Amino acid sequence: MHMFEPEKGFWGGHGIVAAQVPLGAGIAFARKYENDVLGQANQRVCFTLIGDGAMNAGQVFESFNMAALWQLPVVFVIENNQYGMGTSVPRAAAGELWKRGEPFGIPGEKVDGMDFLAVAEAGKRAADHCRAGKGPYLLEMDTYRYRGHSMSDPAKYRTREDVECVRESRDPIARLQKLLMDQHGLSESYFEEVDDAVKAAVNQCAEEALAAPLPSEAELWTDVYPG
Repeated sequence: MHMFEPEKGFWGGHGIVAAQVPLGAGIAFARKYENDVLGQANQRVCFTLIGDGAMNAGQVFESFNMAALWQLPVVFVIENNQYGMGTSVPRAAAGELWKRGEPFGIPGEKVDGMDFLAVAEAGKRAADHCRAGKGPYLLEMDTYRYRGHSMSDPAKYRTREDVECVRESRDPIARLQKLLMDQHGLSESYFEEVDDAVKAAVNQCAEEALAAPLPSEAELWTDVYPG
């Protein structure tokens, strides 16, 4: 949640559960203003990601309401990995999550979040809907979390067999790799090289971050305005 790249339109996450949802609607409002009022040709859409556990928070529905009223170009993406911290979705949420936008007139659909191509196609459909000026769209990605919610979560609320079953049958990276090998002729050694290159890049970033000097105390006042 601490990674940002505003120049590329990536605004990171938020430490407060569901607080990123109204922020996402706000970014979409800015995009609509740029498109409608300033006449910019780039019809940008804001993808706002929500966990299944955050879907019961009040500000989510407030954001849905405002996004629908103002026809904001925002795609609300529910990452349903079946557990909000340690509570399973059926124990915490009534009804289908992808239908939560219906009272506001927001169309939605459920997608196999473990299928790379299905996710890409659904994302394009949703973005096209927003760019056509039809307002927000809701996608529920049916996915799975292999590990606990955090380092302090031993994930004892499910069996190891359940996790391994999903990993063996639905893992999105393994499924995409098999598709690329079967249909596009890529070799296993190619993926090993990509894996090594990614690990090296991540390690380099971590080393640079650890070696970077601490900011000065004056940074405490950056973007803070006295009342």
